[in-house]
Amino acid sequence: MAFTQPPESRSRVRNAGRAVAEQRATPEDYELIDQWRAAHSYVLNTFKVWFRRRIEHAPINAEFAQRLKRRNTVLDKLQRMKPDGTPLIRDVTTMQDFAGCRLIFDSIDDLNAFRGDLLSPRSMENVNHKLKHSDLDKYNYIEHPKTTGYRGIHDVFLHYPRPHRRGNQTSAPWQGLMVEVQYRTRAQHAWATALEISDIMDRQRTKFGHGDDDRGIFFSMASEIIARRHEGMQRAFVNLTDKELENEFLVLERELGILQRLGAMRQFDEFDKLRKHNVLNIFANDGGAYSLEVEVFSNSEDAVARASQLEASGESINAVYVTGEPQQLRSAYRNYFNDPVDFVNLLKG
Repeated sequence: MAFTQPPESRSRVRNAGRAVAEQRATPEDYELIDQWRAAHSYVLNTFKVWFRRRIEHAPINAEFAQRLKRRNTVLDKLQRMKPDGTPLIRDVTTMQDFAGCRLIFDSIDDLNAFRGDLLSPRSMENVNHKLKHSDLDKYNYIEHPKTTGYRGIHDVFLHYPRPHRRGNQTSAPWQGLMVEVQYRTRAQHAWATALEISDIMDRQRTKFGHGDDDRGIFFSMASEIIARRHEGMQRAFVNLTDKELENEFLVLERELGILQRLGAMRQFDEFDKLRKHNVLNIFANDGGAYSLEVEVFSNSEDAVARASQLEASGESINAVYVTGEPQQLRSAYRNYFNDPVDFVNLLKG
């Protein structure tokens, strides 16, 4: 299988990223960033092999799927500014999540057990990949949830695949690229899924931290209610009792109607089309509502190119390349299939 190689000059990629941030980018700048992004499909392939082996030997249930970061999300991130007016991202080559792996577990205990085994010296000695951060709690958003309410744990690995044969350096161009691994429980994943669906439905950006209004508070409270009810954890709104928290949440729901709209949504049934390499494309139909189209490909290169084409056209609301086992993709990326059922059920009662 042919994989896109990263540009030979990382400095040219950095310059292209700065040009995008300063809104002076040329077509060549965009091509360089697209090539850098597409090169991470090789990283996904390497980590797929490693994680599947670890999951096969784990005495717990874990769902696994992967995605390549959306083109428009990359460009948007490059153009965003911090509150102090400085760029959010100064160097596009330091973005950690072009390649993303997602693992979903039945419980926090299972999550911690799997991650602990994965990062153990016994496991890590069998691979050349390196953990980028020495502090294992650096991205622990279960103990320290984001202000949006997001919960989960992330690890960032540096990609150093071993050659298939001694002296074979064919993987050299991809050495040192990064991959972000997300570990979530099913409850945490249900919350994240519902937020993404709601953002698309209401054309909002709460997921990206643009929600310090009632809508943002709604999802942050929903996350804490789920954590208290179903995972026995209290990490936010510590000044509120369970009852007070739920009462304030219900007040917001009566004003916003988010839970009601999510519960009434019609799920898309395109998941039967899923194969190994897929592009999930959400677009607005003639009636103004949005629909899902699943396109399947025989290789990652064609799929990545198609996703980039859809995003660049401006006709797509959300297009992404995903790879993995079809049934697990349906669960891991249920936001694309309009499936907030778990979230609604977790908050009922």
